[in-house]
Amino acid sequence: MCAALLAAVLPTARHRIQQYRAEHAQRTAADHRRRQLLHAVDWAISTAVRECWSRQVDDWRAPRIMLVSVADVIRRAEADFNLHVSREEARAVLRERLEHRGHLHTTLVTDDHDQAP
Repeated sequence: MCAALLAAVLPTARHRIQQYRAEHAQRTAADHRRRQLLHAVDWAISTAVRECWSRQVDDWRAPRIMLVSVADVIRRAEADFNLHVSREEARAVLRERLEHRGHLHTTLVTDDHDQAP
């Protein structure tokens, strides 16, 4: 009786476990990719800020302009993480991180707005 019940339940349970593991692996891979892209964007922004502060300024009252582009984000993602991202995805994450870091309404210049959606 017990062996018959076990034989009936085992294939269903095995299938559910395999399905759960596959879904979990997909979610984990997507989260990992998202974190890597966020790191690439943050490093591109940090590089722009560092370059801005390292430039010689003649007038201390002049605003410091930081330059970061979507291409910088794509290059950083490919070079550091071997991550291939689309221009649209890089643009969206760049805008999100600029807003998160408080640079969206400062003297930071980016090319994310010059492309038609």
